[in-house]
Amino acid sequence: MAPPSMRYPELSYLRRLVSPLIAGLVVACGAGDSPSGLEGVYRYDVPERTGDGWETGHLSDYGFDPEPIGELIARVADGTYPNVHGVLIVRDGVLVLEEYFPGYTAAGVYVDFDRETLHSCYSVTKSVNAALIGIAIDEGPIAGVDRQISGFLPEYADIFVDPDKDRLTLQDLLTMSAGLEWDELTYPYADPNNSHYWLRRSPDPVRYTLERPVVADPGIEFAYNSGLSLTLGRILENAAGQRPDQYAEDRLFVPLGISDYSWSLWGDGATLDTGGGLSLRPRDMAKFGQLYLNGGRWDEAQVVSEEWVSESVRPHAQYWGYGYQWWRTRFETDVLTYTSYIGIGWGGQYVFVVGALDLVVVLTGGNYDESIAYAYDMIEDHVLPSMLPASAPLHAVGPGAATLP
Repeated sequence: MAPPSMRYPELSYLRRLVSPLIAGLVVACGAGDSPSGLEGVYRYDVPERTGDGWETGHLSDYGFDPEPIGELIARVADGTYPNVHGVLIVRDGVLVLEEYFPGYTAAGVYVDFDRETLHSCYSVTKSVNAALIGIAIDEGPIAGVDRQISGFLPEYADIFVDPDKDRLTLQDLLTMSAGLEWDELTYPYADPNNSHYWLRRSPDPVRYTLERPVVADPGIEFAYNSGLSLTLGRILENAAGQRPDQYAEDRLFVPLGISDYSWSLWGDGATLDTGGGLSLRPRDMAKFGQLYLNGGRWDEAQVVSEEWVSESVRPHAQYWGYGYQWWRTRFETDVLTYTSYIGIGWGGQYVFVVGALDLVVVLTGGNYDESIAYAYDMIEDHVLPSMLPASAPLHAVGPGAATLP
């Protein structure tokens, strides 16, 4: 991860790094007119209304040129964009595209994915857990992000004897700027040099995280750290008197009409995996993105405060690319810049939110051993050009954090 003082590379540079993954596509157009206008590419169908809370509509009725979208789906189908399991697009609160593809889970199980299939969100879980922290602040169990975490974790009082650790606040954890020794991005997750390798093997992941040496003042340096997300889950559990999945049931999932999900425990059997253990249907991942796009509202309910949403997706800790467990990027044209915030999970799980375009894009996938920087290409080269004038070329600027767990 580049230090905060560096300007982030354009994703065209990332494309060069993964160019073997990007193959050319020759679209063979068939004779006759398709109802969707996507001759020879694929047959577009308006997503089905299922009574799950989504209105659905046709791409062309919501400002899209269907042809670039058809090319996107064709590139997924032929493997140019490999191991993609789902592509969903929401515009103006209406689901206009929903396509699924078969593939493999991280455990090597082949699945014919569809709209009812629960998909592992991996680190998109972090963004969901941060919403729960915001709800707890709204309701009162947590007084605010400036609170010292030691007050929520009496079982680790021995650690907070160290004054450098006693001053850690919720905001330091939310922004991944706790100043603890941690490297989760340099090495593969199976490498013992990766901090996550030992986190996964610890009998107490919260203790393992908090016992790391202090190497920087809190609130300054960003260091991606899944242990901090697990610690946030424990803080929520202690403050609210409920495990985060139970807390989420009434306060987040029921208001959003999410009735089918799973949330796994960490390897210790006692800690809910608030760093990556949530599985949702892709339509419900899109609901979460739409909730934030709506300023925390779903239908007539204010599920999360607008203030929390705004704070969550703005940059913190002298690092433009991260908020409260949300990533940030920019898609730029010659004349306009569109800021997007993103929930990102290992293997190709994405919830892109582009507020200025009233747009949510969900991608799910199974790229557990490969770079997935081309997910940005899917947005840059297909989704946004289908909405914008051809004379306004796009390039994305951001952290390129495309291999997070």
